[in-house]
Amino acid sequence: MSQVDTRWADMAARVVRVILARKGMGYAELATALQAVGVTESERSLALRVMRGRVKLSMLLQILHVTHSTIPRLWLDAISRSDSWEARATAILEAELSRHPAVSVDDLTLRMVQLGASLSEKTLASHIDQGTISLPEFLQCVLALGSLSLDRYIDYDDLIAVGRSAVGERS
Repeated sequence: MSQVDTRWADMAARVVRVILARKGMGYAELATALQAVGVTESERSLALRVMRGRVKLSMLLQILHVTHSTIPRLWLDAISRSDSWEARATAILEAELSRHPAVSVDDLTLRMVQLGASLSEKTLASHIDQGTISLPEFLQCVLALGSLSLDRYIDYDDLIAVGRSAVGERS
């Protein structure tokens, strides 16, 4: 994993840790709560996944749901759907993109690559369409679109700092 990837993974881990800290919840409680939405993970595997920043956007949505956390207003319709969590993740990405009608998925993926995404534009576009985008990739998306949807859980200036460092390393 490159230094840029590590920074984005650290940001993803921070988002999840903030959610858990605000709810006073540990990984054991989270594992139990996630079982209610069909996710079978042990306390240890969750802790390792979060520590490494290996969380998908769909899992973030599940965590927000089971912790009864405040959902960003823009996401309310998407999260309340009865579809799969991946379909909800796609709907959230569509909601984020809807605020920027001049930005296509291709434009977004190009911006994400410039911010340090380690996948090809084609692979990123596939992850966006299928709702399998990782949380680090989604944070790059949030920054690329200038979205403040996650401002309750992460300082936007911190995203900017990681984005700048990624651009600096690519120059």
